[in-house]
Amino acid sequence: MSAPIRIRAGKLVDGTGAEPAFDVVITVEGDRIVSVAPAAGSTEPVDFDFSGSTVIPGLIDCHDHLDLDVGDEEAQSKEPTSYLSMRAVANAKTVVEAGITTMRYLGAANGVDVEMKRAIDAGEIPGPRLFIAGYPIMRTGGHAHFIGREADGVDDVRKAVREQLKVGADVIKIMASGGMSTKGSSPVVQEFTDAEIAAAIDEAHRAGRKIAAHAHGGPGVTVAIENGIDTVEHGVLLTQEQVELLAKSDAILVSTEAVARAVAAMPGMPDHYKAKIEGTIAASSQMLKWARAAGVTVAVGCDTVHGAMDVEMAALVEAGWTPIEAIRSMTLNGAKVLDREAELGSVEAGKIADLVVLAEDPTADTAALRSVQRVMKAGDWVL
Repeated sequence: MSAPIRIRAGKLVDGTGAEPAFDVVITVEGDRIVSVAPAAGSTEPVDFDFSGSTVIPGLIDCHDHLDLDVGDEEAQSKEPTSYLSMRAVANAKTVVEAGITTMRYLGAANGVDVEMKRAIDAGEIPGPRLFIAGYPIMRTGGHAHFIGREADGVDDVRKAVREQLKVGADVIKIMASGGMSTKGSSPVVQEFTDAEIAAAIDEAHRAGRKIAAHAHGGPGVTVAIENGIDTVEHGVLLTQEQVELLAKSDAILVSTEAVARAVAAMPGMPDHYKAKIEGTIAASSQMLKWARAAGVTVAVGCDTVHGAMDVEMAALVEAGWTPIEAIRSMTLNGAKVLDREAELGSVEAGKIADLVVLAEDPTADTAALRSVQRVMKAGDWVL
């Protein structure tokens, strides 16, 4: 066992939702936090003094695709797999240096996510701890068909789920509604039948895996929630009634505001993508306000705008979350999405030592999430 490392934090936001603690010492041994205690009570010298900084838990991005960047996803998908892999490697470094130490990689073609996870776990490339989905699953011609496994009928949907389990998927991803980035796809159209959605959920759960539904809005969202979906991805066009249904279920909403804002603001976006996005930004903001009022559990994902957790945090704060609550959404709630809240998502004794040191205070300004000084992942400094 390596010698303990003592880290002094001027301010600690521990991710649990508790008020910040000031002037504390976090002791790390191996990959674990062994204690969090007031600095005033410690007689041991510190190894790293961040008394002028704020420490938060490693951030958890619950929805990303490292091989794609914001823009024309279909055109990008036609690039050689070797090129997409190199892009994913570059983006993995970007996100871990932004303080994201854990990520759900919710779908990639040709095993890019499988091999990314393998390389990161082996220490061959820098990046966040990955939970992967393999191919996303959609109906023939459905949203993101250019990167996914097209499946039609209950039996084929079940087979598609099993194929992802075979290659090591930690989570299953289905397209319960159409999408923004696919030409000719409507974000409120249910693209699978009720029976197909139910079959996918049942197949994943029988294998002990969680299942995520890409679902902007429309009847597919209701079908997925009523059949026990674990996470609703995006949800930008949910009705108030659907938000309330979500609040009564065990499902978690994964909010992805950064991508919509980026598409609306950036030049060169495909016309069909920009047109659909511009019509949903106000609706998405209202949806988050309903989610806040209804008590929906919310986590976040940056999607194809890698590392933009400050934008995700700002969206939550604009919708009524306090900064402390928003940080919990980006940390402990993310761990709950992964069923890893006993190990990840907060700075507490016994948990894996994932820490982010910020020069500025995110409880005062969400942009402070961009002021990353150091990042620790499982007890090792990766930045």
